[in-house]
Amino acid sequence: MSSSIEQTFKQPPVTECIAGEHCLSFGKKIYVPDKICHECLSGQNPGQLREWADDNPDALAIIELDIKNKQKTKENLEAHSRYLCAFEDPDYQHCRWRKEDLDLRDRRTVCLLVRRKGMACQKCWRHHLKKIELVQYFTPTGLCHEEAFKPSSEAESSDSRVGDNDDEDDVEGYNVIL
Repeated sequence: MSSSIEQTFKQPPVTECIAGEHCLSFGKKIYVPDKICHECLSGQNPGQLREWADDNPDALAIIELDIKNKQKTKENLEAHSRYLCAFEDPDYQHCRWRKEDLDLRDRRTVCLLVRRKGMACQKCWRHHLKKIELVQYFTPTGLCHEEAFKPSSEAESSDSRVGDNDDEDDVEGYNVIL
């Protein structure tokens, strides 16, 4: 009986990946400097993968190909007025809230599409609300500040030009802030 149990038991798969112990795939993880598993390629931040690549041309080529594919997907979606979640959009890959210490990409599987560019999908937003440092980079509706304040920043710059002459109508110091 014990021999039949031993025959049905299979070892976990072996994953060769550049991420080593940080690999997102299941099974035994082995560091290989020129291979990236599918789970890490789709789940890890490209900047972090570049750091792990350590100037390995094969690994960097795989990462750049994946970034080009994501960019093409983004362009196709935006052509139909659909947008990637802000946590997947390549336009925001250099934002502070996408850095490794704030980013929780490896904790979710699939992002949803959103109605407005720069918005976080419901899955990501619900999960990221738990991490308070991240909330300061978004409005309460889940829209990143980079997109939320674009129209208002243009209005502020035109308002500042109009309000420059406020000190000229100052009568006896009434406009002085104490």
